[in-house]
Amino acid sequence: MSWAPPAKRLRENNEKLPDEPFHWRKNQRQDAWRAKENEFLLEQAKRRASIRAAQCRARPIDLLVLNLLWASGESIDEEDEASLEIDLPPPDEIVDGMSDAAELSKDVQFFIDSETDRESLAYWREILALSRDRTGNAPARVDASISSEIDAMFAHKSPKELSDLDRSIRAKLNSGEPLDVEYWEAVLRRIVMWKSRGTLRRVHEKALERRFSRLQKAQLEEGRRQQEDLRGIETDKDAKTGSVWTDDMEPETRDATKLSYDERRLKVVTLSEFRDKLVAERKRVLAAAFVPRTARMSSSGVSDSSSNTFADQMYRRESERPLEVEEEAFDGAVFISDTYQWSERYRPRKPKCINRVNTGYEWNRYNQTHYDQDNPPPRVVQGYRFNIFYPDLIDPTKAPTYKLIREPPESGHGDTVVLRFSAGPPYEDVAFRIVDRPWEHSQRRGFRCVFERGVLQLYFNFKRLRYRK
Repeated sequence: MSWAPPAKRLRENNEKLPDEPFHWRKNQRQDAWRAKENEFLLEQAKRRASIRAAQCRARPIDLLVLNLLWASGESIDEEDEASLEIDLPPPDEIVDGMSDAAELSKDVQFFIDSETDRESLAYWREILALSRDRTGNAPARVDASISSEIDAMFAHKSPKELSDLDRSIRAKLNSGEPLDVEYWEAVLRRIVMWKSRGTLRRVHEKALERRFSRLQKAQLEEGRRQQEDLRGIETDKDAKTGSVWTDDMEPETRDATKLSYDERRLKVVTLSEFRDKLVAERKRVLAAAFVPRTARMSSSGVSDSSSNTFADQMYRRESERPLEVEEEAFDGAVFISDTYQWSERYRPRKPKCINRVNTGYEWNRYNQTHYDQDNPPPRVVQGYRFNIFYPDLIDPTKAPTYKLIREPPESGHGDTVVLRFSAGPPYEDVAFRIVDRPWEHSQRRGFRCVFERGVLQLYFNFKRLRYRK
């Protein structure tokens, strides 16, 4: 073994040691890069959720993200008003309505791994706990009947009441008394779940408050822009001089028989009545604290929603088709005061309808004896044609249904029945009062019941009355 001076050996040993400050700085830079990468991926995930929601193709995880974005006050595009138009359900209802909880848990886990904000992290953990409880992945799950009884107890408890119950049950379990430990531990787990639901509901309420505030602000700005446009129009009118009324400006008279279905249903008003109504409407708008938004119009003046779908084409064709000699527009609608379980998730709306009633003469033996062509008998209802439009059904594979409802004799409607149509979300039921007579169910005699591409057609005629001596 060769000998070396102590100073030389010390220098050689120091050269073999790693440069600790260098490696420490390198690890720090890598940690910073990872943090920036996670922040970028998280921001992109939130942005994708906003874009999908604006394009009306939001997934459940996107709605959960939007709840958090609005509640936390994070920056959402000022120009992106489309997210204000969609319904935003509470987070716990979104979790309850999920069919694939495994996919939801995977998406939620990404946010748990990426989030650094404490409140946001707590939000996603509550979501994950609810998802696992719903799918049965929570530990020591009790019988469903017992669980439903426990849920019924806690459904309307306040957060303070739930916390008090939690403390009292834990004290009871720690007291050493003879108890059904499994039951009370299950109760504790349900308390935790209901506290989670309460937390998520408060997040949703905060999100709704901020959405409402943003909507008011947007409407105020839109109102100011419209006022400026109106001032410009008034200025242009004042600048014009010498406008003279000529015969060419008189509106063209139209044949009443060529009016469309919608035009025939319009109420006839005089010019003075129209002006009075217009003034009253303007005063109402000026006095209103909040003016609901109208449907956005495209540059061509046509609503963006009126696309060239089969239902739209059918509606235009039916509304523009002139009435036959024996047809009349029919609007015997009956008010329905039902509430729907899905009304919190989807905004209920009435479907468009174009209905006609067929009338004619019944030349039975009695009428042939007592009437003739110059003195015809009274017209009677011979059938109906219902065209009801459901272009936006959530489940278009499920056809709408109809049923006849007969009212008790004391109601005073013994000669009529209520024909009720049901389709499902987002459409409310509609009902019409029709004559109570037997239907012809033969296609050769005009019966038609078809649901095709969002349009329900129900056409039927009544059986002919037979006069007996």
